[in-house]
Amino acid sequence: MPDLPIRRMLVYRHGVGYFERRGSITGAELRLTFPRAAMDDILKSLIVLDLGAGYVRGIDFETPEDCEAQIKRGSIHLSDTRSLLDLLRDLRGRQVRLWIDPERRHETQGEETVEGAVIGIDVDEDEPLDRPLVSLYVAEQREVRSIPVKRIARMAILDDRAASDMTYFLRAAQSEEDRRAAIVRLSEGEHDLLIGYIAPAPAWRVSYRLLAEPKTADGDPSNGDGHSAGERVTVLLQGWGMFDNQLDEDLEDVELTLVAGMPVSFRYRLYEPRTPERPLVQDDERTVAAPIEFAAQSAPPAPGAARGRSRSVAFPGAADSDVRSPYSLADLGLSRDELTYLGLSLDEVEHSAPSTGIGEERGALFQYRVAHPISVARGCSAMAPIVNRRLDGRKELLYNGRKQPHHPVASLRMLNETGLTLERGPVTVVERGDYAGEAVLPFTRAGAEMIVAYAVELGIRIGEEYRTERQMARLSLHQEYLLFEEWDIRRTLYRVTSSLPDAVDIVIEHDMLPGYDLFDTPPPTEQAHNVARWTVRCPPGVETTFTVNQRHRVSRYEEVRKLSQRQIQQFFEETHLDKQTFAVLNRLLSLYEQIERHEDALKEIEAERQKIYERQKQTQANLTPLGREGNEMKLRQRYVTLLNELEDRLNELLAAEKTDNDAIRRLRKEIEQTIAAASKKN
Repeated sequence: MPDLPIRRMLVYRHGVGYFERRGSITGAELRLTFPRAAMDDILKSLIVLDLGAGYVRGIDFETPEDCEAQIKRGSIHLSDTRSLLDLLRDLRGRQVRLWIDPERRHETQGEETVEGAVIGIDVDEDEPLDRPLVSLYVAEQREVRSIPVKRIARMAILDDRAASDMTYFLRAAQSEEDRRAAIVRLSEGEHDLLIGYIAPAPAWRVSYRLLAEPKTADGDPSNGDGHSAGERVTVLLQGWGMFDNQLDEDLEDVELTLVAGMPVSFRYRLYEPRTPERPLVQDDERTVAAPIEFAAQSAPPAPGAARGRSRSVAFPGAADSDVRSPYSLADLGLSRDELTYLGLSLDEVEHSAPSTGIGEERGALFQYRVAHPISVARGCSAMAPIVNRRLDGRKELLYNGRKQPHHPVASLRMLNETGLTLERGPVTVVERGDYAGEAVLPFTRAGAEMIVAYAVELGIRIGEEYRTERQMARLSLHQEYLLFEEWDIRRTLYRVTSSLPDAVDIVIEHDMLPGYDLFDTPPPTEQAHNVARWTVRCPPGVETTFTVNQRHRVSRYEEVRKLSQRQIQQFFEETHLDKQTFAVLNRLLSLYEQIERHEDALKEIEAERQKIYERQKQTQANLTPLGREGNEMKLRQRYVTLLNELEDRLNELLAAEKTDNDAIRRLRKEIEQTIAAASKKN
């Protein structure tokens, strides 16, 4: 669309861009073409303004059908190699006028014209291109004429519908398969147009460079011979915004803005009929040497941390082996004049690529507006410096076994004092002029802290040991239950071994368990984001240990009557019970034991009663058929006597049962009184 070039462009991080075209045109229409995949966004966002005296009448756009589907709807279908034969075939029954060349070249008469309705075309399959014949029906003479196709010089389509179909075919054939046109209808005359729209665009990217050098207490660069955990450094942060021109035109003098943040954006089917999509399931991707990220705290690191030296630094992802990096941080010993990066000093690097971006807050978004217009050829990409600022920072050795096992990671901590919101992107770290490692700079608001972990310190090895235990915290009596309050304790022992020549400080980052509190552990240096950090001093050549203790109170109830006298005695000896509660529990256990004896007696009474019932039933069955004379009379009397004895025993059992039940009620009342008295004293 060279008549209306792009003058302004905003590129976002989530796959869209906002484009503004501006220019003057003359006429009643403007043809715009867009990639077919962009039509949904175009129809959702297209804005057309006439800033002059004219006005916009409307916008037409091509249907979503592809070229082949459009052609099928017409009556004319021409192939690529036999278009004239196909045309004569499709004009069957239509009126045409043919201009016929003379049959012999030496004849002097001019072209002959014939009008008629096309009957059809005959093709010799052996010579399909040399000897085809078209047949016309001439109505006035009521005759059919066959004319060799190769003698036809010109042809006029006299049928209006056929001519319209021919025009439709040619227009459809001209349509680009991967692009669609939108026609802006305008009033007649001059127009000053501004057209804006959103369309898919490659996300802009950002890459950073961190150039670090130590500095002394007065702020001047240090000429020391090494780095230490907690060491103050001066950091030069450079950021480059990268974008791609995937448009079908060159960009000339375009105002470019790179927008950070996450505006809401989505695809909405407006151009094509909706076809539900199935979920796309992909294989999982496995990567190596992943960047290590540490959560920043809400406040800058406290000043005054002890210093030490560090060497044997490897890059992220290095295996635990004898391999060491090709440089030693402790042995560099470079002066400020020797500090170089690609042959340039730190000052030269800072001034060689000054930032051309102007940072602006836009509500939930932040944008980098490139100060000078840019030009990028079609299919090319470009980089623009958007950040170039010196910052104060600290170098630390951070350890979190979940993120990087066995070794701490050399990290730079600093506040984002650039005044800009920094987008997430890769960062290359240069220390004392040498490549030191790589990391990913997190999305960071202005004023927030950021941690860049860029190299693994192989000179320090850290092992972790875990132990879980339960400890009694408190025992108390609640009605007829004993409340056990216990500590669920998780202990983590860190064993640090350093092969470095000097003592260093290691910042141990420990993941805090939800609901657990620290105990018997020094207060952490920092605590936020469900992690706590401690600075541990590690002398060379010896093992340093540090333990993090966390505990969480849990409780459970047990019936007092289910406890044994031995358990109560053990609780008392371990000082979990006071003397008064111990006495109360002993008394309760004694009462429960008496109740248990009476309950056992009741069970025996019930068992004997059931036996008597069975014997009575059997005796009554034997008694029924006996007569009242002779021996049967004597046997009857014996059974009657037995029944009387059984009945007397039942009465005795009933009395014993009443005695045991009365005793149980008395004992239960005494238990209630004992518990009530103990509760009043507590």
